[in-house]
Amino acid sequence: MRKKILTLGILCAVNGASSAAETESLPILRVEGRAESDFNVHRVTPETQAYVPADTAMMLGKVPGANVNKNGALTGIVQYRGMFGTRVNVQLDGLNVAPAGPNWMDPPLSNIPSQFLDSLTVVRGVSPVSAGSETIGGTVSAKSKRIRFGDSGAFEASGELLGGYESANDGWSAGALLGTANQRQRIQFQGSWDDADNLRAGEGDELIPSGYRRKSWALGYGARKGAHVVDVTYQHNRVDDSGTPALPMDIVFLDGDLYNLEYAGSLGIFELEGRLHYQATDHRMDNYSQRAPMRMANGMAMRRFATTDSSDWAWDLRASTDMAGGLLSFGVDGWLARHGADIFSPDNAGFHVENYKDIERDRLGLFGEWEGEFGKGWNLLAGLRYTHVHSDAGAVSAQGLGMTQPLVDNLVSGFNSGDRSRDDDMLDLAVKLGRALSETTTVELGLGIKNRAPSYQERYLWLPLESTAGLADRRTYIGNPDLDPETAYQIDLGLNWKGHGAYLTPRIFYKRVNDFIQGTPLTEGAAPSYRRRVGNAIKGNNFCTDNPGAPFCVPLRFTNVDAEFQGFDAGFGMRFNPHWSVDGSISYVRGKRRDISDNLYRIAPLNGTLALSYRRTNWSVTTEGVFYAAQDDVSKTNAEQATPGYGIVNLLGSYRIGNDLMVYAGVNNLFDRRYSDHLAGYNRVSADANGEPSDLAVGERIPGAGRSLFIRAALKF
Repeated sequence: MRKKILTLGILCAVNGASSAAETESLPILRVEGRAESDFNVHRVTPETQAYVPADTAMMLGKVPGANVNKNGALTGIVQYRGMFGTRVNVQLDGLNVAPAGPNWMDPPLSNIPSQFLDSLTVVRGVSPVSAGSETIGGTVSAKSKRIRFGDSGAFEASGELLGGYESANDGWSAGALLGTANQRQRIQFQGSWDDADNLRAGEGDELIPSGYRRKSWALGYGARKGAHVVDVTYQHNRVDDSGTPALPMDIVFLDGDLYNLEYAGSLGIFELEGRLHYQATDHRMDNYSQRAPMRMANGMAMRRFATTDSSDWAWDLRASTDMAGGLLSFGVDGWLARHGADIFSPDNAGFHVENYKDIERDRLGLFGEWEGEFGKGWNLLAGLRYTHVHSDAGAVSAQGLGMTQPLVDNLVSGFNSGDRSRDDDMLDLAVKLGRALSETTTVELGLGIKNRAPSYQERYLWLPLESTAGLADRRTYIGNPDLDPETAYQIDLGLNWKGHGAYLTPRIFYKRVNDFIQGTPLTEGAAPSYRRRVGNAIKGNNFCTDNPGAPFCVPLRFTNVDAEFQGFDAGFGMRFNPHWSVDGSISYVRGKRRDISDNLYRIAPLNGTLALSYRRTNWSVTTEGVFYAAQDDVSKTNAEQATPGYGIVNLLGSYRIGNDLMVYAGVNNLFDRRYSDHLAGYNRVSADANGEPSDLAVGERIPGAGRSLFIRAALKF
């Protein structure tokens, strides 16, 4: 049965399966520097991008509706239509991965270096239930590179060599994919290396610390017999000495292992898919090896380091078959995650805080979905998903906190004596209805009811700290075990138009969220008393006693409130002749509270891209503009600062040498514009570890990269 344009490519993109459905999409205009689109998903591939950043998440910048929150060089957190973090379902080869850092120094996409990436896919609008659980903020799926099976019994070698440099941070990268395969077996090795110094912003200011060191390698084996394919992969990731200036600490190391098993095949009338992985990561961070530590008012350095770990099992088993004139899909999946985090002082052996202890978050789900013709000229996709989430935490302890110890003891006692075990049951519904109005135009309506259970940070952060999955708002938070799951009611209306050499894909959307989880001021009890005492010690002169309402002195407690998101986004383009074309995107979202008059935190402003390209047989040149409006709709609750608008110009080019070698080069931020990305966070660093002052003031919005020349080469064989 031929799939209709309504969900063209969604299931194959999300689940990492064959791209056969995508080949039925309307023709794609391929231009360096923009995302490919088949209207219902947006797919970004490194081979069609002139500039490929070290942080894989940054490749989403040209996808309508998508943005990235940045706290450091390799810390990109996906934002889609205003939601980010655990609200966006980010998958690696079809499964979720648990970050080891409670502040998301290793967000999901950091586990797949861009040298390993085959494609990055964003599902537009309401995610189908087959895309996974907790898709309240959308779905993004990363697919790893894999060599193909051969056509005969003889083994043939194939692979790819990659290398690149960019000047803004003296960043070097290299990668390799080496393998051999015949028609029944494939064996491959992947390796990548990234190294960079501190980033130089527009007008020459240096961002301290912002360098990074990363090494990854993977081994894979696949076997095929008839309709059955099995793949086994092991991947090791290592990050060292990487700066995160928007967070209280920097990465000393991240060390992780990922074991992956995949199956695809058929049994009778059913097409089958199965995935299973186990992941374990250890992490250390501190506030003194790459930066000058925070000091109290009396001059004493507050040196701290933390060790954290995570592990998870994840699986997805599904089947599909033709039924009632359409395609019926159903399956079960699960994600069992464990977390721990401890804070120490190198100057006081008696100081120890169990930030998170024996955290459990277990998620089980099952779904059913049908897609096919519905009446004359209509196409329908409808699905239902049930999800159960169990979370729990162990008893915590803290010692060596000096004058604040009695208050901390009260918080420990209250947390340990409470019931920390919680169970959440959620039901998701997704419906997409499409109709072709003509050969060039289709309309689509998406409706959804989506849910998300609280994250472990939102439930189990018992001491006022900033370990909040990368919120980076400089506020301290307290968790709330009694939080209810979020429930969103979504509507998405879109038009897909493809004329002669041109396309337009506008969408408007509205999302009403009940029990939205947001930090709200906590002014009574042991937690605010503790924060005021610590604040007095840091600021001096009884600052918090005299200014009890100052944001620095008031912790926020995760609370259920009501919110809404609304906006529009679109991709567009036109080919004027065989050589000239223009492509672009535009995105706008407004997120605000419904219970009080306030905006939501860290929402991307109106933004867009516009690229003019000239292409010949073996080379191309693109002039690209990236534009962001001012963001004045900021969160008073989070004490968020407004940012001015900006625009930068990039020059991008590519040249093919022979059939196998591609060379890409260009200049990002051609005019060395100094600008502040609203999603980049605030500088926390006054000086480097040697005491050399930062060019940025503490609390200043972190600027974007200055003028940067880059060159990249990719050799396939």
